[in-house]
Amino acid sequence: MMDSEFLRAWAEFNRIKWNCRVLSARFEASSSDAYAESMFFLNDQGKLYLPPLNPYHPTLFKPTPTSRNYRIERQWHEAADALCSELLKVGGYASFCLPPEFTDIRPFLWRGFKVDVKYTYYIDLPCTPEMISQSARGRLKKAVKAGYRAARTYNMQEVHACLAGTEQRKGFSHQLQTADLELARSLLGDDTFRCYACYSPEGEAVSANISILLGGSRALGWIASSKSEHLSSGAAQLLQYAELEDLHLSGITSFDFGGANLASVSEAKAQWGGRLVPYYVIKNPGLKEVLRSGWDWLQFNSGKGQK
Repeated sequence: MMDSEFLRAWAEFNRIKWNCRVLSARFEASSSDAYAESMFFLNDQGKLYLPPLNPYHPTLFKPTPTSRNYRIERQWHEAADALCSELLKVGGYASFCLPPEFTDIRPFLWRGFKVDVKYTYYIDLPCTPEMISQSARGRLKKAVKAGYRAARTYNMQEVHACLAGTEQRKGFSHQLQTADLELARSLLGDDTFRCYACYSPEGEAVSANISILLGGSRALGWIASSKSEHLSSGAAQLLQYAELEDLHLSGITSFDFGGANLASVSEAKAQWGGRLVPYYVIKNPGLKEVLRSGWDWLQFNSGKGQK
């Protein structure tokens, strides 16, 4: 679960960066002291919003001390019902994305919400060479042999240069400047906001990853990027392995790749031997969602949705 200290710092970063209002709401179970706490991002109209680069709406659940599953389940259902009421109150067309540790989404279905499923990969650390695909191991060894090296970095300019390489190659923008990376680093701290870089034999940063420690023993892979001219060098694979090793040495036992919903992205992340884990997207059952479902149906039946 994400801890409260992380939630506060992450809320402040999103408030400043994306100019949104952040509502940290607590939803209490009616029959106990159990509660859920969630972060609602609100747009300028006060409606639900999920800022860029946020895979989930940060949410945690605190049951009372008990070993009885039926009690924990009842407490969650009561807290989730209160969360449902707030979602209906806030409104808007944005989806509410629960983190993967929330697997019981029946309270939302019972209240009439539409629920879709997405996926990510979890890696149980340590990540050993035996877990990794032969292709990834080969690229990793190639990079080491050529003189590449990976290490933590505190230089946000070189991290941003790697982000720019991915943006130019794939034709999109992370919407992050060097100052934004510095802001996140200052709010979260170096122990939580972990930046890693892979350096060419000449000392140039050619690949960069950012992980965020969520509290406890979990980490989220926030951003991964590489300069195009070094894609075939194995730098990205060497960097990923070094990052996972450093996180393990820091006490992290579970790494979340932060989504694997595009075919090309999923293929790259699957090579690290993680577990495919679902997470759930809660949608308000409004007219726009009905129209979207109708459009999806038309696409499927016209053959556009078929491979």
